[in-house]
Amino acid sequence: MNTLPLGISHILAVFYRQYIVWRKLIWPAMVTNVGNPVLFLFAFGFGLGRFIDTMSGVDYMSFIVPGMIAYAAMFAASFETTIGSFTRYFLLKNWDAVLATPVSLRELLMGEVLWASCKAMISAISVLVVGWLWGGIPSPAGALISLPFIFLSAICFSCVGLTATAYASGYEFFSYFFTFWVTPMFVFCGVFFEISRFPEAIQIIAWILPMTHIIAVIRPLCLGLPIDPIMIFLHTTYMFVLCVIAFSLAHKKMRQKLFD
Repeated sequence: MNTLPLGISHILAVFYRQYIVWRKLIWPAMVTNVGNPVLFLFAFGFGLGRFIDTMSGVDYMSFIVPGMIAYAAMFAASFETTIGSFTRYFLLKNWDAVLATPVSLRELLMGEVLWASCKAMISAISVLVVGWLWGGIPSPAGALISLPFIFLSAICFSCVGLTATAYASGYEFFSYFFTFWVTPMFVFCGVFFEISRFPEAIQIIAWILPMTHIIAVIRPLCLGLPIDPIMIFLHTTYMFVLCVIAFSLAHKKMRQKLFD
């Protein structure tokens, strides 16, 4: 007998459906979500690493590995809840079929977020392992402690991706999302360089983006540096608030599109 609360069982049912489909496409999915950030890690770690010995007083490889872990989570979560979710909603009409069951729209969206976040964690952990094998994780224990924070960031990125899907009228819309949301997080949020190197206006934009906050949490943990609990609380609170706002917007807009 199923002892889970009804809402949770519905969310897990959506999650399990996505998992079954993913199993049939596991290798192409792994190439995109794992291979892409690992190639970036190799290119920048060993490429720029030949010209930059240290950044913020630490070995450059050790500096960029936490940033690439965050990037892997961000890209996988964002891609899954934009291109993936929009395809299920718009092209395959899978959402219509799911909503014909007792599953509510809120539960469906939560299932999408949970699935995307777990895929993001696969990508992030893969990069973490590769970075550790290359000597880019001075504190493996700190890296393990960072995993719950990475998962929170994955939920945040997933919720924002769902918001984009809710407002999208076609695949072309996601050009704006990846150009003005994903790419700035990749280049301005401290993945490869200290944020302080950028002009003040860019620094302000960087701190608005959630990637900066998750990197500010996991980088000290992976490096084994002292951490400020108050700052960690502020960074995680920011991401949590953004999660709630983004999910609420996505739910409201999708309810209007599907039912009004």
